Amino acid sequence: MKVCATHAGITVGEDGPTHQMLEDISLMRTLPNMKVLCTSDDIQTKWAVEEIAKIDGPVYLRLCRLATPVIYDENQKFQIGKGVQIGEGTDATVIGTGVTVAEAIKAKETLEKEGINIRVIDMHTIKPIDEELIVKCAKETKRIITIEDHSIIGGLGSSVCEVLSTNYACKVTRMGIKDTFGKSGKAEELLKYFKLTEKDIIEEIKK
Repeated sequence: MKVCATHAGITVGEDGPTHQMLEDISLMRTLPNMKVLCTSDDIQTKWAVEEIAKIDGPVYLRLCRLATPVIYDENQKFQIGKGVQIGEGTDATVIGTGVTVAEAIKAKETLEKEGINIRVIDMHTIKPIDEELIVKCAKETKRIITIEDHSIIGGLGSSVCEVLSTNYACKVTRMGIKDTFGKSGKAEELLKYFKLTEKDIIEEIKK
């Protein structure tokens, strides 16, 4: 069984909280044997669809409605269960998934002009998550920040915290939807309302 679910997160927009699935990662990753993926651009999505078709077992692929910038070229290599590291900065690591990866990359590029060097992790596979990369980043950078268009309860941030609580204890800042339902509005407006933009990432890193 392969479930490719579109219109996830607050970026569904004007349809509002009745249509904004903010708990799906949490729900799906608790199911035994279920792999959970959340892609960040169309190149990665094409790859994911092809790869999950080869898997003998259940997979949940999370897709958004919002058009996102192209991050990767056709020659980019991905592997299920392995995150993609963008940059070598040591001031902070921002671990994102889905639509938030593009925002994290923009924040990275802006901060570089101010002499703040961070790295971005595109965690396209949330289950099984890349434990080795998470621990590596925790050891090599001053801060760990997760960001997701999903509830901070049970999603990417929780997954990262679970890994670090077992393997390398450190503080993790989770950016995402707090314990609340979504709102009705344009996708871009909702990203600002829930503090999931480039500006919000920069502010969090500078704290």
